[in-house]
Parts: sequence; C-alpha cells; structure tokens
Amino acid sequence: MAAEQDHAVLAEELRRRVTESGVLAGPMRLAVLSAGAGDDITGRDPYVVLARTIGEASYRVTDEMISDVRAATGSDRAAFEVVMSASIGAALRRWDAALAAIEEASDAAR
Repeated sequence: MAAEQDHAVLAEELRRRVTESGVLAGPMRLAVLSAGAGDDITGRDPYVVLARTIGEASYRVTDEMISDVRAATGSDRAAFEVVMSASIGAALRRWDAALAAIEEASDAAR
C-alpha cells in the first residue's frame, strides 16, 4: 500500500509540474492536459484536435495536426509542450482508471 501512495504522490506532482513550467501559459497546458477527460477547451481548435486525438488514439496523429499546432503556437517548443501535456494527461487518466480498478478489485475481495 505504501508504494501505491508514493506513486499517487508522484502522479500528482507530475500533474502540477506540467501546469507550472514551460513556454505555454499554465491554463493552456492544464486544458491540454485535461483534454479528453470531459473538459472543454473550445476555441483552441488546433490544440483540441491534437490533444483529443492523442488522448483517444495517438496513432491517428498526423503531420498536419502537428503543423497546425506549430503554426498556432509560433514555435516548435510550444508545439512540443502541447504534445507532451496531452500525452501526460492521457497517461495519467489511464493511471487513475487502473488505480480505481485495483481498488475496486481489492474491495470486492474483502
């Protein structure tokens, strides 16, 4: 149980750090991190398309999506932050789902 708690702390730290560092504004990184989790980031179309695609089916990301985000952000570094924030967000949602499943299975076994 201690390892699970340590990992939960590390996951929360990762969430925090994604929103606090980089060249993109924190609210934008948070929106991209949360894309696909039901959060609405309407009005940022290139980000929405790319972030949701990464979260749902990353193999469908196209060069055009990346180019659109690169053009909207004005830099490769900012476009990279969008990709990384969306990827980390997708991974953390899966992490949260896995922990919930483990917890549910543990409760059912008791």
